[in-house]
Amino acid sequence: MIVRRLLMNLALRAAQNPKVQAEASKIAKTAAEKAKPALLKGARRAGELTKAASDEIQYQISQKNNKTKK
Repeated sequence: MIVRRLLMNLALRAAQNPKVQAEASKIAKTAAEKAKPALLKGARRAGELTKAASDEIQYQISQKNNKTKK
């Protein structure tokens, strides 16, 4: 428990250090740039799945409407 508290206090103090903040910012920017293609691909795939689901729902509704008209 004491070790955990000590480590947390050290981490919080380090996070307040401007040099640590600058380095963390650089790391975050690099990670975002590396993740960008995968995020775009995922967003594209999500759009495709949403469109497919919407098309399927519309198809099911039209089938149901056709059955009730007969």
